[in-house]
Amino acid sequence: MKDNKIIESARLAYGQHWRSTSDESTGDKQATKVTEAWQQDAVCNEIECEALIREGLNEKIDLIDHSVNMAYEMKVSGKNPHHEFYRDIFKVIIYNQRHAKKLKGLVFITEQDGADKLNKGLGKAVQELLARHELDITVKGI
Repeated sequence: MKDNKIIESARLAYGQHWRSTSDESTGDKQATKVTEAWQQDAVCNEIECEALIREGLNEKIDLIDHSVNMAYEMKVSGKNPHHEFYRDIFKVIIYNQRHAKKLKGLVFITEQDGADKLNKGLGKAVQELLARHELDITVKGI
């Protein structure tokens, strides 16, 4: 599946289901709706949703495009995207330790402000470091 289609599916789901709120419960429900709508729109033969990273861990990757061996994670809320970003990088690394077919990288999707912050400073340095170890980390804004 084309990377652009997956990103556009995320933008569409975000636009349809996300409204900024200070109520954590409402925000969690909306974030779940966004992720589910995104996954449903993107799913096809090459796409795996909610991929278990390893037996014994209750951690999953939002979406994997097996045609290009790329993981996709979305942080819907713009609050503290760096927490999820670094955590999701480790999910890809652990996935690769336990699966014969390795992921080439991660596309992390979040609100544009968060993406802009992660594409500079420490976030950029981490992306550059992992690129030297053949793990492509990309941050896209929605």
